[in-house]
Amino acid sequence: MNPPPDDSRKRPRIIPAETVEEVFEALHWAAEEVKKRSLADEGPFSEEAWQRLLVRLKERRQKTRDYEVAKAFAARMHSSFNDPMIVQKQENEEDQRVSGDGKSAFQKAKEMIKERREEISTSSSTGMELDLETMTQRKAPTLLELSARALAKNSGSITSLKYVPDHLRKQLSNFVNDLGRINTRFMQLLIKDSPSEVCVKDCVDLEEKDLIQFLCDSDRVSLTVLTLDLCGRSMTEYALTEFLKRSPTGFPSLITLSIEGAFSLTDNGLALISRSAPLLQFINLTDCSLLTSQAVKILAKSFGSTLKGLNIGGCQGMKRSTVYSSSLNKFKNLNYLSVSRLISINDGSVIPFLMFNCSNLTDLSLANCIEVTDECIWHIGRYCKKLEALDISELDNLTDKSLEFLTEGCKYLNSIKLTGNRFSDEGIAAFLEVLGSSLNQLCLNRVRAVGPETAISLAEVCKKLCYLDLSWCRRLKEEELRRILSCCSSLRSLRLFGWTQVEDTFLAELSRSPINIIGLKMTSLYAHREPDYYPSMNAKFF
Repeated sequence: MNPPPDDSRKRPRIIPAETVEEVFEALHWAAEEVKKRSLADEGPFSEEAWQRLLVRLKERRQKTRDYEVAKAFAARMHSSFNDPMIVQKQENEEDQRVSGDGKSAFQKAKEMIKERREEISTSSSTGMELDLETMTQRKAPTLLELSARALAKNSGSITSLKYVPDHLRKQLSNFVNDLGRINTRFMQLLIKDSPSEVCVKDCVDLEEKDLIQFLCDSDRVSLTVLTLDLCGRSMTEYALTEFLKRSPTGFPSLITLSIEGAFSLTDNGLALISRSAPLLQFINLTDCSLLTSQAVKILAKSFGSTLKGLNIGGCQGMKRSTVYSSSLNKFKNLNYLSVSRLISINDGSVIPFLMFNCSNLTDLSLANCIEVTDECIWHIGRYCKKLEALDISELDNLTDKSLEFLTEGCKYLNSIKLTGNRFSDEGIAAFLEVLGSSLNQLCLNRVRAVGPETAISLAEVCKKLCYLDLSWCRRLKEEELRRILSCCSSLRSLRLFGWTQVEDTFLAELSRSPINIIGLKMTSLYAHREPDYYPSMNAKFF
């Protein structure tokens, strides 16, 4: 029988393989293909078949190499695990996660809570009476406050604020704002007589020409604090350019700037602001939706070593990128950072900053950064030793381990918001057992697992608590709330939205309490706007 034309016995087959390994892999693949396609009776592969197999083999290897390269690049860009400095730091500090006996204070507290639960289940308990007379009485408003409110109601008749100190101007401005009476005339009163602070919380009606005139008329040399919130219509690139044409020196003394809700502000506009205010230390850019990651780069270039407070919460134009991460790492002295509601933020975006630049950080907000995990919270507990206020609301990926990490490192924590998280009742109770004695503000809004263990720890440990939010904590009962109110003698404000699980008679009793209780039936819907009822983290700096 004559051999087929492509038989190797007549002429040798040339296999374009670079290595012997590729030849053997191709042979193995060919055998598998023959087995799969039932081609055993059709004779050996032709030259073209070998070529196709080798091409497919090279394509598969190239895809594998491309995948590995892309994976390594992504890890370098979005994570801290491939950074040699970070890896070395983590290896050196891994042994410090637990104490010498192998159990942290948080774990010991959890064990104590389990023992306490067993003791309570074997003993009978009676309801605690709510003694309203022994609770801290609400202070009457001062004559100064009453006078400021009266002036706010008649702001249209005020002709001058000369000799009025800055803190009273600010208070009066806030009262006028609450009444919805801010206008250009009142704003002109605020900038007369060279004040060092001008605070206007509602600039909705301000137009471009009004803003230009307002900025030009102000004493820019003495002005150190400027708040123009909700100035979306007027804070445009054109308005800023026109202002700098008329006043090239800008604001040489400005330290604090708040332009929350400036939805017309662009990156170029922010660059103009940066050049006009060289001494800026605190800037609030909340909900400036047109700003991109380049805005962080602009701020880092101008104020990397001097900026102390940065709020870019809700700036949805800022996406996760190398520009964002590298720029954030250039801020060396931040005391306050808020990246809340930036849904693209993950662990890799924040961890490098926490490891190398957070030694002075006292206030941090990661609320609604839904990709943040326990790993990020561990770094907060490990490196943010001076942290006093933390907002980790709406982070579904967090577990009780996050609370444990915080108890190990954040010893100065006095304010924490846990809204909408999935922590267990025992986990929150253990956290309060360890750090509750220093807390003065706690938010457990919509933490569904909050129950009797948390209530007991609140009552027994949190003696300094001033502001408490238990809205929608439906597992708590009347008896447990009585215990909290009777034991937390420093409590000034309590939020109870969604408390339909208790009797109306008890709610009526609460309404007579000297504590400011928000959320009960027949109470003002706008009570939560009073800053004294539940101060925000942002209010500390702006």
